Amino acid sequence: MRTVVARVRPGHPWIFANDVLDPPVAQLVPGEQVVVTDPHGKFYGHAYANPRSLITLRLMTRTRADIDKPGFWLERLRDAAALRERIFPGRTALRVCAGEADNLGGLIIDRYDDVLVVQITALGVDCRADMVRAAIEEVFHPKGVVRRDDIAVRAHEGLGGEAHVWWGEVPDRAPFTENGVRYAADLVGGQKTGFFFDQAENRAWMAERVRGARVLDLYAHLGGWALTALTHGAKEATAVDVSAPACAQIRANAELNGVADRLKVETADCKEWLRAQVEAGVRYDVVCVDPPAFAKNRKSAGQALGAYKQVNQLGAMLVAPGGLLFSSSCSHHVPWDRFEEAVYTGVRAAGRRFVRVRRGGQAADHPVLPAVPETEYLKHLVLALP
Repeated sequence: MRTVVARVRPGHPWIFANDVLDPPVAQLVPGEQVVVTDPHGKFYGHAYANPRSLITLRLMTRTRADIDKPGFWLERLRDAAALRERIFPGRTALRVCAGEADNLGGLIIDRYDDVLVVQITALGVDCRADMVRAAIEEVFHPKGVVRRDDIAVRAHEGLGGEAHVWWGEVPDRAPFTENGVRYAADLVGGQKTGFFFDQAENRAWMAERVRGARVLDLYAHLGGWALTALTHGAKEATAVDVSAPACAQIRANAELNGVADRLKVETADCKEWLRAQVEAGVRYDVVCVDPPAFAKNRKSAGQALGAYKQVNQLGAMLVAPGGLLFSSSCSHHVPWDRFEEAVYTGVRAAGRRFVRVRRGGQAADHPVLPAVPETEYLKHLVLALP
């Protein structure tokens, strides 16, 4: 298959429909393996095809390796597991496969001790699910595996599905530990893959700076920021999330860690709740703003920037003098410079002076493939407000 390779040459694995020269995209068999060449016939690798998707070809290897052989998937997953063991030796709760960054585009795997959660986001991987399963069993030996096929991105690949136990035994609440904090996550009914491991290193940095503090955790999910703070000596914490089931899990996780007496959980829309707190004159030593992706696509990036400005303005108004504002964005459609501008504009609109004391990103178990900007999605700022 002859294609334009300007994007592929420096390492990006995606080939879009308008870059395919011949044969016509309509003649491709969904999910089939194809050989990719440049316009002059030079070999570039093997890809799997999906004529229904804007990403028509996903390059999986730049060698002659056959992606329809079980050994291909086994070798790639072994490499991914070996990287995690090298950077986080002995850790058993983390992302063990990060799609394109692990040369396995369309495959995400999170580990919760002896239970795994798998997201398959591309047709080519879905067609080879049996080989993926065999490789997972060989590399990780899990007691149980959940498939989260209930994600919107699968629709772009012509796929549907729901969250379900793929095989083995999966508890209603899977236990795991991060930064010394004990959690139990709903892997089938919870958000995304159950927990957000990408903030682990940012939470660890915060943990060393909250002793005796009053902490606010906004868009709390399972209460990662609040529980980390309380476990590491914070005086008290408040966690706010719009989801009643998430709030119930926060309370349960607080009990697991023996910090429930110092935690307040609010089920509310964060922006509305923040406005009420501003009017009441409440203050916190540390405010953590960690919302879901405000920008689901490029078209919504402008609206998302307005939302980041607004929530950080409200958050900054609650930071006590000398306190810290932690602000994050997981929207890869919002670039770093625009996110920073939105946060800074919001804090200034709150009438607060500030200095930036830290600029962070996703944890190392979510590696970045430099040729694929989409793999570097998490942006994290820590501001000190005099």
